[in-house]
Amino acid sequence: MNELLTQLIQCNQWRFIGRLGADPELRCFQSGSSVCNARLLVNKPGQKRDDGQKPYSFKLELWNDKAQEFVDACGKGDLLDVEGRVKSETWDDRNTGEKRHGLVMTVEAWEVLAKPGGAPPAAAAPAAPAAPPVWNTAPLAGDIDDDDVPF
Repeated sequence: MNELLTQLIQCNQWRFIGRLGADPELRCFQSGSSVCNARLLVNKPGQKRDDGQKPYSFKLELWNDKAQEFVDACGKGDLLDVEGRVKSETWDDRNTGEKRHGLVMTVEAWEVLAKPGGAPPAAAAPAAPAAPPVWNTAPLAGDIDDDDVPF
């Protein structure tokens, strides 16, 4: 049974596409580590824009180097593709004191797909142009005439 549980935990890999509900927040600790928290809103399957349903909401967390990179690149309304591990979290609501439950994704990889209004993400620095192909320019052993070509 423990072996099966270990395998299931190792398979905890999720991927979502959604929009950031607010600008990401960065917190730094005295130990030198940092964490970024953000909220990802994901539409339910088949959900239309004006049907009145609320999207699923997931808390995102990124640690250390990924945290600062995420804060620099992402903002409210960005369409993101995120991948990571998901866990369940329970907390007391600050306003009502009620127990609340939610899912938290520890993000391992992410990509900005679009900025608000459908604009493409900022372009990365252009890559160096590829070297032109090198063609074999050595002379053929014998002459070829059009009748030798099969098409």
